[in-house]
Amino acid sequence: MSLSDYQSQFLAFLFGGTNKPGLSNSEVYRFGVEAKAFRALEHSYPTVKALVGPVDFEELALDYFRMVRKQSGDWSEFGWGFPSWIISHRISDRIPYLSDVARLDYHVGRVERSHYQEVDFESFSMIGEDLSSCQLILNSGLQFFRSVYPVVSIWEAHKSQTPQDTLSFALAKRMIAKGRGQNALVYRAGWRGMAEAISEKDIALLERLRKQPSIAEAFGEGVLNETNFTGWLQDMISKRVIVGARTIH
Repeated sequence: MSLSDYQSQFLAFLFGGTNKPGLSNSEVYRFGVEAKAFRALEHSYPTVKALVGPVDFEELALDYFRMVRKQSGDWSEFGWGFPSWIISHRISDRIPYLSDVARLDYHVGRVERSHYQEVDFESFSMIGEDLSSCQLILNSGLQFFRSVYPVVSIWEAHKSQTPQDTLSFALAKRMIAKGRGQNALVYRAGWRGMAEAISEKDIALLERLRKQPSIAEAFGEGVLNETNFTGWLQDMISKRVIVGARTIH
């Protein structure tokens, strides 16, 4: 057997192209790689596993692994396309919000691994009377997105061993019945990724700030005199969502 034929047969067996190993040690190797794929996805998508159960999650993990293959030698990067892939999987017919929950899991893990900036408190002294000449700075590690499902409440409920007994589960159930979703803000407290449901107004503000407009463009000229803005800004700074201010030259 030529080297190319050996490699073709080995890869076909490894990725599920055939169920007949035919090559020494290939079955052991395949099961070892599949186990690594399962563990990588299990680590990155704990809420998905809690939702579908260990048996269905293992099937999902193996289906994904065999479909997309593993291109990188870094297992920590394996599974980045999992949320999008789930949409086309038959399990989404039964759990239509599973892809968005996977997306939230992914963002939480990404925030935990990313460089999450510290707040430069002194920089806020740059905010003066001319709000068109300064900007607020968003944390570069921040994540946020919209969902037509109550993803944050589902995510919170399934951190519990008995999600059905949580207030988050009851809220998610009511919101699904009413066809309501949530906007998710993902930030970091210490080294732990956190998810929070935010209003449409807040996510629109964050989207504007990400485009780096002036404070006047993002909020309006008289915003510094508004009490609710002060409270909002303090909350965003405490979560390191907003990490500073700078002047526009």
